[in-house]
Amino acid sequence: MGALGRSDQTATADRSAEAPSVDVRSGEILAGPLIGELIGLLAHDLRNPLSALHSNLGYLEAVLASEEGEAREAVEDGVVSCDGLSHVIDNVDLLGQVLRGGLQVQRGPSPIAALLAGAVERCQAAARSHGLTLELDAKARQMHVIVDVARDLASRALTNLIRNSIQHAPPGSTVLVTVAVEGSKVLVQVRDTGTRLADDNWEVAFTAEGQVAAKHRSNSRYSRGMGLYCARLAAQLCGCEVGVVPNAKGNMFQLVLPQIAQR
Repeated sequence: MGALGRSDQTATADRSAEAPSVDVRSGEILAGPLIGELIGLLAHDLRNPLSALHSNLGYLEAVLASEEGEAREAVEDGVVSCDGLSHVIDNVDLLGQVLRGGLQVQRGPSPIAALLAGAVERCQAAARSHGLTLELDAKARQMHVIVDVARDLASRALTNLIRNSIQHAPPGSTVLVTVAVEGSKVLVQVRDTGTRLADDNWEVAFTAEGQVAAKHRSNSRYSRGMGLYCARLAAQLCGCEVGVVPNAKGNMFQLVLPQIAQR
């Protein structure tokens, strides 16, 4: 494909406006009980990595002088826990900004290869911690396609999808990120072999109501967390879409981004 024309580049890069209308309520977020449930999910998300961090640091204090190998492993676990906490806080911040209103979104040209490589790299430590492999399809690394997005928000949406697959994929398995182009759309897909999401949950899994209801189902893949809900918010804000694609084995989540026509 040819290089992006200067006129297109300028026009796209200068696009700055208030965030597009996002249905953050999904018909229910103004209900007091649901807000309380969401805050509970936030507390749960924050508590898990923080607890692991405290445990690892306590272990470090006890054995650092005599067990350098184990101490080093504890340090690595602590770093992963910090990274997980930072990720949760980013989601909390996104939700807060949306609820407050007035979020400014700047869309512009972004190479899809760099966006994907960055998101995958940020999730590698989490994948190693869960004992699985995270791969980016070789074709994606060489794809010369430009998308029109707010890069931070698109990366947030994709990172949430990847981390969700990492959380639920079995140890020793592979989470694979692929990309394809269909017309003016770029389709990024995240595949895992974890517990399959029931067909009737494909839509509600990305809503606040669906995430709250999931915790009451003992066999639910989505029994905790707000990652998929925040993935949807981030995607909508930057002109993208998230969803589930039929897959015979495991799960396939998809992020659809608008492509910039190249000359």
